[in-house]
Amino acid sequence: MDAIVMAGGLTQRLGMEEKACVMLMDRPLINYLLDSLLGAMHIDRVFVQLSSYSPDTEDCVKRNYRNRVSVLRTSGDNYVGDMVAAVRESGSSGPVMVLMPDLPLVTSEHIDMIAKAYGECGFPAMSVYVPIGLYRKLGLRPGTVFNKKGVMIVPVGINILDSLTIDEEQENYDHVVEIPEVAINVDSVESLRKCQDMLLK
Repeated sequence: MDAIVMAGGLTQRLGMEEKACVMLMDRPLINYLLDSLLGAMHIDRVFVQLSSYSPDTEDCVKRNYRNRVSVLRTSGDNYVGDMVAAVRESGSSGPVMVLMPDLPLVTSEHIDMIAKAYGECGFPAMSVYVPIGLYRKLGLRPGTVFNKKGVMIVPVGINILDSLTIDEEQENYDHVVEIPEVAINVDSVESLRKCQDMLLK
């Protein structure tokens, strides 16, 4: 399957507009995820969705991943619209993994595990969640929580969709994992510090 990292939206978290370029130790956040995607056995092509809101991210991608990662340009004004436009522009003809750029601890092994789970779930779409209890163990506060059949779960920012029906609402499978590295998306100074602590360990 192909993978698209959605890095073209306007965000002001962490005190700067382009979260994908926030430095974690000696590297931009997005570099960690791109390296993992490029190393995953189940990922064929890697794309980054960009817009006029993300010139620094585009420079970073072109400088470090020329000929290995392709750029998809959309308006950057609406996440769902940008995602649909990016999938169309990518030319994907099967399942496509869509990820947020702020998942620096996700490894190639995690990516392959998620891709395998999608192949086994039997649904056209799959979203990845973690239990809210995992966030409490990590000492972090999730931004979004869903109640699914009485269970409180948190979306991690990884979804797989059928690109052939990207314009339609797709029946979705909720895939819940209890993996700290998958749970942490960098949306606060605290989560950035937690990532650094885990990388140093």
